[in-house]
Amino acid sequence: MKIKGIRNGMMLSLEAADTVEVIENISEINDEVFASKVSIELLDKISWPIIEKLISCIKEANGELVEIKPSKIATKPRGETIVLERTIRSGAIIESTGSIIILGDVNSGAELIAEDDIFVIGTLRGLAHAGVNGNTKATVWSKQILSPQLRIADAVAQADGSQGDTSQAEIAFLHEGQIAIKAWK
Repeated sequence: MKIKGIRNGMMLSLEAADTVEVIENISEINDEVFASKVSIELLDKISWPIIEKLISCIKEANGELVEIKPSKIATKPRGETIVLERTIRSGAIIESTGSIIILGDVNSGAELIAEDDIFVIGTLRGLAHAGVNGNTKATVWSKQILSPQLRIADAVAQADGSQGDTSQAEIAFLHEGQIAIKAWK
């Protein structure tokens, strides 16, 4: 993991070689890394337990998770990232000119609308629309996607009623103009 100070806190860049043990070692040696405003940059595919451990270390150090940047960074400037540490209830509508990060579940009937990416560190049961202004590189990432409808840019996908493999986090993205969902390994 690469660690660097940025204007308002710390940037933690995760690579494929990083493990839960690496994060635990950093936490034991210097937990001040996690005690500020923390942005996470995913340089490679990172497994769910590593992200979960990192979020846990940030919370334990009384730090604040500000942003999670995917490995494919859009060329246009990003808008405001919204981070909410709670379950999003039915009827709620959360909108962002950047990304949305939910540290909890999103209940059925709730809507997440973002110009960039949507991350749900829990179960996504509500509607998610990433890339609302045509951002075809936007993604929807969740520990479990059970949404009846996903939208990325102008593409729409309806749920087929199956739950798929719920043991791994999932990512939805555009592939040849269609929304594809796969396990995040």
